Amino acid sequence: MAVSQESIVDTGLRLLDDHGLAGVSLRRIARELGVQAPTLYWHVANKRQLLDLMAERLITRVRPDGGGPRDGEPWWDWLSQHTHETFGLMTAHRDSHLVIAGNRPTPASLPQIESALEVLVNVGFAPSEAQQLLFALGAYVGGSVLEWHAEADRQRSGVDDTDLLQELLKPGGYPTLRAAFTDLQGQPHGATFAYGLDLILTGARVRHAARVGAPPEVVLRIVEDLHRRVGLAQSPDRV
Repeated sequence: MAVSQESIVDTGLRLLDDHGLAGVSLRRIARELGVQAPTLYWHVANKRQLLDLMAERLITRVRPDGGGPRDGEPWWDWLSQHTHETFGLMTAHRDSHLVIAGNRPTPASLPQIESALEVLVNVGFAPSEAQQLLFALGAYVGGSVLEWHAEADRQRSGVDDTDLLQELLKPGGYPTLRAAFTDLQGQPHGATFAYGLDLILTGARVRHAARVGAPPEVVLRIVEDLHRRVGLAQSPDRV
């Protein structure tokens, strides 16, 4: 196989899926490619740059065209879809949160970042606030993925939680905790992530409405929209 920056990143991502971040090293990548480690330095300066390139490859897979909202698509629905896609991709790759956390964009990714910020600025956010919103969503995804992978590692380790579950579910022991646990057991995969994302984006919509001087009834409609999407029965004036 010809050695290139692309082949090095591809091999790094394959090792990440197979062995986790601990199994990714330039020496191991060189062995996989059948070359000596110094050969790789013609294409990547060090492991930090390798991780930045791997992070960029993962992130770009979500929306390779860097496109903004479709015609008529609200900015919050666009952000929700993009964030769900990012979460799905990161949970599919072992230790992806460790690769993406703290990475710096390469020059090639700057147009996509600029495009995303322009979408939010064009609807009324200040550039700094738009960036803060993207940072907040990125941090939420990273923390959620960390928890998801930690739980997967726990299950792979064969830990037996039978005693804890028996204590939790015993009659009369912890009725509120048991009711919450039982209800959540019936929720689809990713429901907790979707719940938290709804809260963040609803807050962003309310903040945006205040920034652009929207009338109070707009805020009411935002809350009503949240209630419809999460299936709450009570009216907003009881929140």
